[in-house]
Amino acid sequence: MSTTASDGCKWPAVKQVAGELIVSCQASTGEPLCSPEHILALALSAINGGAGALRLEGVDNIKLVRTKTKLPIIGLTKDDTIPPSERLKKVYITGSFADAESLAVAGADIIALDATARPRPDGLTLKEQIKKIHDHLNLPVWADVATFSEGVAAREAGADVISSTMYGYTEETVLPPEHGPSFELLKDLCQHMDCPVILEGRVWHPDEVTRAFDVGVHAVVVGSAITRPQLITERFVKAIPARKNERN
Repeated sequence: MSTTASDGCKWPAVKQVAGELIVSCQASTGEPLCSPEHILALALSAINGGAGALRLEGVDNIKLVRTKTKLPIIGLTKDDTIPPSERLKKVYITGSFADAESLAVAGADIIALDATARPRPDGLTLKEQIKKIHDHLNLPVWADVATFSEGVAAREAGADVISSTMYGYTEETVLPPEHGPSFELLKDLCQHMDCPVILEGRVWHPDEVTRAFDVGVHAVVVGSAITRPQLITERFVKAIPARKNERN
């Protein structure tokens, strides 16, 4: 992201995350770490390691973590009624203004939402939802997109931050879990957006963080590679030669 785009941002929390590693501390329903106390432990561990901000899902998680840190929190909700098999075609991240409002009350500094072209569950347009967040909550909006055109549309709708979060997780961009981030998408966004651009999603290696900042991003989010033990373990298990042979 250009210096000009960063300087033009009016939101203190967005400015504060510039040049930082943001750690996403999340656990899906049914996973062993899915409780506020465990999310807090993950968050504090990430802070001890140097994280400059946190991305957290769920009102209860944000409420608890907020009591222990003043670092910026990017908040979101996820609709657990939408099964993973349908998430390629449905909005499930902060799909309504009511969701955003609950995050603000819990202590989120930035509201993250799905800003893809898919229909929003509460019937509002993306522009209408963003405007309500600005007008009623006075908080910046972090737009999770999958494509360059969605990034442009989200910025035109009023989003304050554009993130590559949804790349690989929509019907148009679906990719296997081991596929890395799209630096082509990041480069296009950084060159054409007049607001902060974030790399989020599919980051497993430190050199990808370095490369993203070289491209010009405002910050980088890492989640699974730090805070999802079962996925980390699974990657190592798959490296066992016998397991590789089984897959072939």
